[in-house]
Amino acid sequence: MKYQVWYMKPSFFRGSVGKSPDPDNLSATHVHLKDIEADDRDDALHRMQADIWSPNGEALDLIQSKGLQHTSMSVGDVLGDESDAVYLVTAIGFSWLPKHEEPRR
Repeated sequence: MKYQVWYMKPSFFRGSVGKSPDPDNLSATHVHLKDIEADDRDDALHRMQADIWSPNGEALDLIQSKGLQHTSMSVGDVLGDESDAVYLVTAIGFSWLPKHEEPRR
């Protein structure tokens, strides 16, 4: 399955306690980092850990060019899938962020 990887902007991180991003306007709070192929959300999260996708700092230029400050996907970041569903990374997994329209299944 293909996933869109969105990392939280540093400016949203500072004021994000208790707030969820708007899945219809992710670019307001997140930066689209890249698209990846993964078996499922857990696999996508695993593939986006620094020691997997950037073990020698290969992603540093990409991260900096996007104005981001973290390489590993973490709490507050977002995955979008092929069905147009959007999921927030939480401390215990993922939380579905409903859009104004139901995702295609």
